[in-house]
Amino acid sequence: MRIKKILVITFFIIFLGFLINLIAFGEEKTATSSSEKEVEILKEKIASKVAQLRQENNQAVSGKITNLSENQIEIKDKDDKKILIKLDSTLTKYYRIKNNQKKEINFSDLEKNNYIVVSGVTTDKGINANLIFVDEKYLVEFGRVIEINKENYWLKINTITNENIIVDIETYTKQLMLNIKDLQLEKTGFSKIKEGDMINFVAKDEKNESNHFSAQKIIVIPQEYFLK
Repeated sequence: MRIKKILVITFFIIFLGFLINLIAFGEEKTATSSSEKEVEILKEKIASKVAQLRQENNQAVSGKITNLSENQIEIKDKDDKKILIKLDSTLTKYYRIKNNQKKEINFSDLEKNNYIVVSGVTTDKGINANLIFVDEKYLVEFGRVIEINKENYWLKINTITNENIIVDIETYTKQLMLNIKDLQLEKTGFSKIKEGDMINFVAKDEKNESNHFSAQKIIVIPQEYFLK
């Protein structure tokens, strides 16, 4: 009888110990799970804040390359302001834009005087580049035709800023003229352009061998339109 009592007490103590361990394990597991949730929430908040800051500081700049090195590029924008572009061998991607097509290239394809558009995060020292696009810079102007050279197919245009620019009309130049009767744009030819006509043109912002700009597209508004 005494042995039975001892066995019962022993079993009860073992069971009680097991129950206490089980409760403690459950509490520890709950605490761990709760802690992990808090860490995940914190991570999400940090990631969200970083994304917000990146979005706020994300900008695009453009200009011609003046200096190239392995870790950075220096460009000059349209106002001749120097901008430092920081490169990352892993993150920075390079593309060339040509004929409305985008093709991925490498850093080694970049050259001095390339016109580039850079997207990235701004810093006190410049911009950390995510994307770099090598593009062609275009000149877009509006003015009055003041001289026509019918032998060499060029126009001298006095712009609204009173600058005289000579534009070559190439075989590939898209030429349109405003029909003053129905105000529709129609295809036209060089011979239809007259001195005094107003013209809007798009040209590559780089002079050709004749020291002129080569027109990609022109829209002519006949002077008669302004006499109506």
